Amino acid sequence: MQTSRWRYVAILLSLCSLLLVLPSGDASLSVRAYNGNVLVNGDFEDSGFNWFYPNHFLAPGWYRWWINQPPATMIPEYDDGRSENRWPPYEGKHMQVYFKWGSNYHAGIYQVIENVTPCVPYEFTMYVNSRGNVGTAPHARVGLDPQGTQITLDHVHNDLIGGQMPPLTTWSTEQTALNAWERLSTTAEPLGTRLTAITFANPFYVGEQTPWYDTWWDTGAVQQVSFPDGKLPEPASWDSPYINTVQHSIIGDTLNLSWNTTVLASTQVWYYMEQVSAPMTPTVTLTPTVFIPLVMRSVPWQITTLNLAPTTTHNVSITGMGALQSGDKVVVRLLSRRPGPTACVTEGYGDIEIVKP
Repeated sequence: MQTSRWRYVAILLSLCSLLLVLPSGDASLSVRAYNGNVLVNGDFEDSGFNWFYPNHFLAPGWYRWWINQPPATMIPEYDDGRSENRWPPYEGKHMQVYFKWGSNYHAGIYQVIENVTPCVPYEFTMYVNSRGNVGTAPHARVGLDPQGTQITLDHVHNDLIGGQMPPLTTWSTEQTALNAWERLSTTAEPLGTRLTAITFANPFYVGEQTPWYDTWWDTGAVQQVSFPDGKLPEPASWDSPYINTVQHSIIGDTLNLSWNTTVLASTQVWYYMEQVSAPMTPTVTLTPTVFIPLVMRSVPWQITTLNLAPTTTHNVSITGMGALQSGDKVVVRLLSRRPGPTACVTEGYGDIEIVKP
């Protein structure tokens, strides 16, 4: 790819100020999230790719990273893939590309996303198009680091810190085909209020031809998604030491529940209502030749809407208790999800049997 001289000169004049840009991008870009997408400039359509040494053009809001270990890998060139070129973006007029002739690379772009909600699933999706000699293996994927790690020092020093990705990063499957756009996706729960979205490519070709590699990225998004069926993952125990001060009462049509957690966590209740019937007296005399079949019952758990706001004081009110008669009961499980050292953990307390007066 080639960049016109006038564009090179104009952007070069702002180099000094650009070197001070923070990893999270310009403050003016942070308002650009839409449709639940918390990724800044995920479609690369914010005007004016920034120039960085030696002659790279990078989309605003993003950082470069690479592993520079010659001769095995080399730093690729970064550029703005524009619709007026013969390399069309997936959507819109711009895409982020990087490329190299003669040697391969471990390289990509990344963004540290601020102000996300801990222990809620976020999905990172982006389209990639890898190109090269026939037989090239793209080895392209996307990742989410739940710790929100800044993986390079700054815009001047872009070597991957320690030469390794953050150990808790969740990765998508790798791209499987050349010369075609493919949607990659992965999901992670933040352990704090930051996430790091990472693109990765390590294309490789073995053959008689001189190798060349292009990696194109476009149309990225990081969006909050739900747990399956809206339910928190089941806890390892229903007697969590993190849950205490449990209180409950039925007042009229409403069941009121409250509890505390020793750490900030989310809030959800699982419950079902049960009528207490008079015991049945068998009318058939059993003999040793009569077999009683085992009857299994599936408990019809209902769930309350998950309250995502991290808190130590939890309150849930459930209506519909007017359908119960005196002596009927509600069986309740209390759940909260919190960050652990390396993964989010569900704390549970139950079963609590609450009898209607």
